[in-house]
Amino acid sequence: TEMAKFLGPSYTTEYIISHCFPEIGNSKDRVSCEVLPLENAKSFWSLIARVTLKWTSEEDRKKYPSSIFVKIPTITSNVRRADDEERSKQTLIDFTANEETFYRIMDNNWIPGFPFPHYYHGEEVGEIPGREGCLVLEDFSGRAASVDYVPGFTLPQIESLVDALASWHAFIFDHQELTNAINLFKIDDEIQDYLFSESQKLEQMCPEWFDDRITLLEKLFSADHANGAIRSYNELGIPAVLVHMDMNTTNVLWRKETMGTSKPQILSIIDFQQVHFGNLCEDLARILQIGTSAEMRRKHEKRFLDRYHQKLEKIMGNGNPVSLDQVHSAYLRVFPFVANFSLFAVVCYHSMYEEMEKDEGKRAEKQEELLKRARGIIDDIYR
Repeated sequence: TEMAKFLGPSYTTEYIISHCFPEIGNSKDRVSCEVLPLENAKSFWSLIARVTLKWTSEEDRKKYPSSIFVKIPTITSNVRRADDEERSKQTLIDFTANEETFYRIMDNNWIPGFPFPHYYHGEEVGEIPGREGCLVLEDFSGRAASVDYVPGFTLPQIESLVDALASWHAFIFDHQELTNAINLFKIDDEIQDYLFSESQKLEQMCPEWFDDRITLLEKLFSADHANGAIRSYNELGIPAVLVHMDMNTTNVLWRKETMGTSKPQILSIIDFQQVHFGNLCEDLARILQIGTSAEMRRKHEKRFLDRYHQKLEKIMGNGNPVSLDQVHSAYLRVFPFVANFSLFAVVCYHSMYEEMEKDEGKRAEKQEELLKRARGIIDDIYR
């Protein structure tokens, strides 16, 4: 079947339907499927497809979705060009397990202001012999729009994301047991050494801006510093939250009709492969470091942090466990650690634009903007 061609011989249409909708008996008589693999040049860890479901009865058409979205854990060319094969395989296993666990423990809970896909079925890599894992989620085709790395998020979009993070964190503060269900996220020296060596490429890419400035920050790329930053909620005296850790522009879907307006609406946050419990400002720092210009970040940084705390206060009232001073301290504490991944991302995105952007002039502009963001991050760390 088309399903088996994309997912592998063990994944038939009947298998997927029976696991997504277990109440259905013999699916052959009730639904047929069309599988459309989707191109995504920005993907790192998965192949994706849209599966159209053609239900035979009107009752089923009203009850069940007309399409689903399928992710297959895969090491893409974006990873292969930059990473060691064996390490990539283990990373793929870990990321798939993280994401499947996230959707399972969230149990399709609706969090006002923080939408994420409806979860139908998931399997980790190697969880079932003969199957390489999959994730079946809500399909947003035709309704969603995303933003390119450059120009990045607009001011109203960042404000929406700040509100969304506050809403998610308020939910986690009230459900701290969820942080215990996620595997302990521990960064080792091998990962940090890799991030450091990749980030050092900026010194060759633009020596007039970066010459030796990243090399001199080597201690900030240590595993001890990274793990200390992730667990800094302890020293700050605040609860842990679930952290997405990859809140780049491609992992936020916006309602198409609100794009370009003063009130953009988030349709869904996606790709929870790196989810872990940690410092409440990790995601916000990521958004501001890599998702917008250095000028935008510097101009509005304090206001964004204040807005986050105000939103928490509005949702939780006297039950808010975090003071405004603690929010600012959490951001400063985690900023250099988040920069490990942001500088690495600049190198990756810079390389990706070589293939993705065919217009030489536009490519040069986008790559320069990425380098400016990296320069802004480094300048602020040195300050």
